[in-house]
Order: sequence, then structure tokens, then C-alpha cells
Amino acid sequence: MKERTTARKINGIVSAIILCLFLLHACLGTLSGFTSLGLGLPLVLYLGMALVLVHVVTCVVTSYEQLTDTVRPPSQKKKQHLVLKWITGVILLGIACFHIVRVNELDLASAIHSPIGTAVTIALIAALTWHAWTGAKSLLKDLNIDRKYRNVVRVLVSAVAVLLAGALLLSMVG
Repeated sequence: MKERTTARKINGIVSAIILCLFLLHACLGTLSGFTSLGLGLPLVLYLGMALVLVHVVTCVVTSYEQLTDTVRPPSQKKKQHLVLKWITGVILLGIACFHIVRVNELDLASAIHSPIGTAVTIALIAALTWHAWTGAKSLLKDLNIDRKYRNVVRVLVSAVAVLLAGALLLSMVG
């Protein structure tokens, strides 16, 4: 088995932390419809934003490494999968930026717990789920975890996404 590069190791760790922070932020944000939480959201947000920058840089490096590998050049299928990971990442980033702009321009209740805010937040949850679903195998490989757990990661992320979207919709009713 080919040894993972430093960029892949860093990217795996950073990706796992970002996924956890996104889910924590989503949980705290969803619960904010039920209770006041104070400092948790901004702290998680700023840490997550810094790590997203590291993730993007390491993704550029690992993509370059993969595409220029002369020992094990990527197949057409791997290249297509790489493009899909980038597409889902760009969509996720775009929706996240729109979500951040809305929260900064409006009060939290209007930005999240309004029909448009709820739709944007659910789109954000869906985009994160799609990106995590697409990158699950790579994430596990980067973390040196057996890729047979890919479906476990996918099911967990999907289940949390459904719970978050459900809780968000419930907070709109309540």
C-alpha cells in the first residue's frame, strides 16, 4: 500500500475536525431555536472557518499529487470522483457563505428560523452530507482507517443530517 503523504494526513485530520465542528455548530444552531446558547456558535464558527482554509489548501496539494502521480496514475473513474468531491465542496462553500452573510445581515432568528433561513440551513445540511458522503472513502484512507467503514460514516452523517433538519423544522413549528 502506498504511504500517505503529509498533506493527506493533515487533510484527513482537518477534514474529520471540520465535519465534527460543522455538526456541532448545526446542533448548537438548531438548539438555539429552543434555548439561548451564548458563545458556542461564534467560537465553533471561527475555528471551523480557519480549518476550512487549511482543508482547501491541503485538497489542492493532494489533488495535484494524485493527478501528477507517475507511479500510480489516477484512472478516469478516480479523476471523475475527484471532480465530484471538488464540485460538492464548492457547492458546500457557496451555501455556507450565503448562510454566513444572512446571519451577519439579519438577527439570528430571522436568518435561521424563517422560511428562507430554514431552506438555506437545510440546503447547507444537505450539501455537507453530500460532500461527506462523496469523500467518506478518502477521509478514512487519509485517517488510515479501513475503507470498509465508509458506509458506517455515510449512515452516521446522513442520520445526523436528518435529525438536524427535523429538529430545525420542529423548532419552526414550536
